[in-house]
Amino acid sequence: MRIKDKKRFMLACGGLATILILMITVLTIGFWNRNDNQAKTDNNTKSQTTAVANESETAVNSQAAVTEQPSETKEEIKNASSADINSTDSITKLVNKNHSISSNYRPADLVTVDLPSTRDTQLRSVAIAGLTNLFEAAEAEGYELFCCSGYRSYETQTELYAWNVETYGVDGAELVSARPGMSEHQLGLAMDVTSASVEFDLLESFGSTPEGQFIKENAHKFGFIVRYPQGKTDITGYAYEPWHLRYLGIDVATDIYKSGKTMEEYYGTN
Repeated sequence: MRIKDKKRFMLACGGLATILILMITVLTIGFWNRNDNQAKTDNNTKSQTTAVANESETAVNSQAAVTEQPSETKEEIKNASSADINSTDSITKLVNKNHSISSNYRPADLVTVDLPSTRDTQLRSVAIAGLTNLFEAAEAEGYELFCCSGYRSYETQTELYAWNVETYGVDGAELVSARPGMSEHQLGLAMDVTSASVEFDLLESFGSTPEGQFIKENAHKFGFIVRYPQGKTDITGYAYEPWHLRYLGIDVATDIYKSGKTMEEYYGTN
């Protein structure tokens, strides 16, 4: 090879080598940048995955904590309501022959009952929703209930008791009618209910009708109890009244229903 050609050859090889080195350098830098970005992406993904996992675990633990929280025990329900049995405005106020209320007491939240009724009557607003739901549940089962007598003032109870004394004598009246100031109706938390099956009257036979049985088995689910149950006259002081419902709120009413006790027995008083 001639020297001139040899020089050209060497220059060409040098140029090619330089180009090759530059290409290798560029590819190497691109490769490392790609790996570095991938590593960052992987780290970000891992961090996000960890954060999501931690959030999920926290949510599960929180839900578990809520689920594991114990509900109110029967004793707690009883103690809470027992503290209010002497407060006139309390829905668990005990009224009977030994626990009376003032002659001038009138609930501040009385409303006219907008349900099938044999007459216009009122009830405290706190009990209206429960009674409405009870009537709707009965209707869904094919039973039609009617309100008969809700709130009664002291004066009205005075007249009613006097009529019962005149009709049945004192001993008879004491079994079927409360003395003024000793009636749950004055609380605005009691409702007498009836049906066409007993000709809209208040009769013991109501208890054996389908409507009466429905009331007995389901009233507690809506916050009511049958206040004067059968076979408890010696405790309540009144004859069996399957029509007389008393509002106590769902928790207390359900607890009393399951206990099979009267209010007097439940609270350990007379």
